[in-house]
Amino acid sequence: MKEIHARLTSQEDEMKLYMEVADKKFNGKTLLSSIKENISILIFLKYFDPDTQTLEGLGQLYVRRFDKSSNYIHTLCKKKNFPLDTPLKLYEEIKPNMIDEIDLRFTFQRLELQNGDIICFQKNLTEKEIQEHIEAGRIHSIPQFYESLSLHTVAEAVAFHLNIDLLKIRFEKPYDPIEQTANRALLDMIRKPKVYYEILDGDIIEPGKPEDTEKEKFFKIIWLGNTIKNEEIIDIRLQKDAIVSEIIKEILKKVTLSSPDAKIRLYEVMNHKIQKEYKETELTGRIQEFMTLYAEEIPQDELLANSNDQIIQVYHFIKDPIQTHGIPFKFVIKNGETLTDIKIRLQLRLGMNKIEFSRIRIAIISEITYEKPEYLEDDDIILSERELSNTDYLGLDHVDETESAEKIIYIRG
Repeated sequence: MKEIHARLTSQEDEMKLYMEVADKKFNGKTLLSSIKENISILIFLKYFDPDTQTLEGLGQLYVRRFDKSSNYIHTLCKKKNFPLDTPLKLYEEIKPNMIDEIDLRFTFQRLELQNGDIICFQKNLTEKEIQEHIEAGRIHSIPQFYESLSLHTVAEAVAFHLNIDLLKIRFEKPYDPIEQTANRALLDMIRKPKVYYEILDGDIIEPGKPEDTEKEKFFKIIWLGNTIKNEEIIDIRLQKDAIVSEIIKEILKKVTLSSPDAKIRLYEVMNHKIQKEYKETELTGRIQEFMTLYAEEIPQDELLANSNDQIIQVYHFIKDPIQTHGIPFKFVIKNGETLTDIKIRLQLRLGMNKIEFSRIRIAIISEITYEKPEYLEDDDIILSERELSNTDYLGLDHVDETESAEKIIYIRG
């Protein structure tokens, strides 16, 4: 167990072990399901009940990689003792703020589901049932449920339990800088298992917003220049029913692009990783309030990338891949390019001098396996020859010079 802990976790973190309860019997003995490498996938299950407003863990399920997800509807119904013909809706919980509906026509291979992924399911409600839940003030879908998990919701529950005023509670969490807002999703921000609270003498937030702002939404955009060191804050105010292209139009009024044909990318960042890149046609209402948003001119090498090139996300960390910092960005791995050439382009993108860049160790990190980083030490390696998946990152291991890791950041509920 010590070897497993050293390989899969940092020295500071606990390693949690989960016991799998066998559900098959053979000759009077209960056996665990068999796992066939490259054929079976281990999936974890959750069930959402809109009547009780609860999300329930239902253990695990082994599925065949090339089976359609619809093949397991009967299995899921059995787990909840539903009639086998009960229509269900399935979602993949990619991250707490990223819930995608699963197309039942597709195989798990095509859906890119892998070992350890999470499927949430619920009954497929009729329009009448949905309307009844809405009228009763209940959440009726899994995406809605995750969106509802906010600091404000937790603060209300804590205040009720302590029998004190909601505005007199302040939450705090060490080591991880977090910008507190009432509407920000709690699960987006908590990377450690403990959050502390403090009872204050006075209120911590001002009462309601002015009426004239109720139909508007405010965005703080961090505009990146030629390097990620060049940051500029752009404040934008739009109607709540605006679309992303309107944000981009406002940005264009305040920045100068390299050419008339240049394009702008708008993306959100959480825990110093890119979580989503927005399309111009998307409604701004889908952007969570106070989400960290970045905008940049899409680099030419990315616009000119061909099918043999690969675009990968780059993020910063220190020693352990979960100890993230800095500004993430997208980067092109050009076909046939050596690590030496990649380093030259990375240094330019980072805006670092030779001494600063020499302190960085470059690694390949897989989000799926959670193993230790694979550091790239050979400058002659051709990275494009590696089979990188869409869950792989290029990690830059170096000290964060911008902030102290010891300060405590307050979450004001």
